[in-house]
Amino acid sequence: MHTLRQGNEVRGNAPNVANREIDRTAMNALLVGLLKSLEYLGEQRHEILDKVESAMLKYLVETGNIASSGAPGKSGRSLTRLLANNGYGSTHPRHLPLGSRPSLNLIETMAHSARRPKSPPYPKRRISEEKDKVDWVLYEAVLYGMTRALDDQLGVQGQVILDRIGSSMLDYLISLGAIKRSDDPNILIQRVIDYFVKAGYAKSFRFELEGAPPDTFVSRYESARYYTNVFRRTQKEGSALLACPLCLIGHSIWATEGWRFGDVFEVRISSGGNVLAKARIYPEGERFTAKDALTFSQIEVRPPS
Repeated sequence: MHTLRQGNEVRGNAPNVANREIDRTAMNALLVGLLKSLEYLGEQRHEILDKVESAMLKYLVETGNIASSGAPGKSGRSLTRLLANNGYGSTHPRHLPLGSRPSLNLIETMAHSARRPKSPPYPKRRISEEKDKVDWVLYEAVLYGMTRALDDQLGVQGQVILDRIGSSMLDYLISLGAIKRSDDPNILIQRVIDYFVKAGYAKSFRFELEGAPPDTFVSRYESARYYTNVFRRTQKEGSALLACPLCLIGHSIWATEGWRFGDVFEVRISSGGNVLAKARIYPEGERFTAKDALTFSQIEVRPPS
């Protein structure tokens, strides 16, 4: 088994420091990962995707990015404009004329419209060739939507789906050439961190271990919008699920080495977006339990000291 090494701090380029945009490859990986992780669920897949869409629209309305559904025409136009401005087509299925609505929902529409390979194996492309960006608010709306939908539909077991999303995102990004594969998990983890920081996920990220033997994983971020905008909201709403894409991919890598990540028992978020998070590390065979979920949902989110 490989030994888990502490990560070096990685900083992004200046244009992404404010986290207003994120690379389209990161959004595409999230969309592909979400759809792929639900493939085996049958009809339940459609129920979850519909709930993802409803939660996304709620989030976009409440954050002032689209008009309220109380004015259907205005709401539809503002959503269409947001999607089109981010390269996801000019018409959303929910706002087509009566009788012409296709079966696709918002996530499927975005995945269909995304300029990405349609199925594996994905053609190789260098990350430098993918210049397009996506508004961060749309990215976090997907993160919020899938967290709320999985929590409502599956409860704590929704974390299993989220972990599968992480694995599928990694497969997509490796096949795309955005992340180079390595058999050494330490090297692969560092490449994942490099990618996400440069893509605009955070200004910087580093991690360290506590305990002897290690039993706590400590993450430190600068300018991490997932935690300030999405995690803070879902935690206040009582969700026990963690949907941080960087975390999910990291969990999928270390799961192959027998490591399991459990409850996040401490999170500190500053007004400037700096984050400290601590999670339990479990030996092989132990699982994320309902007790973990209860602890997770009751943690206090407070500023770093």
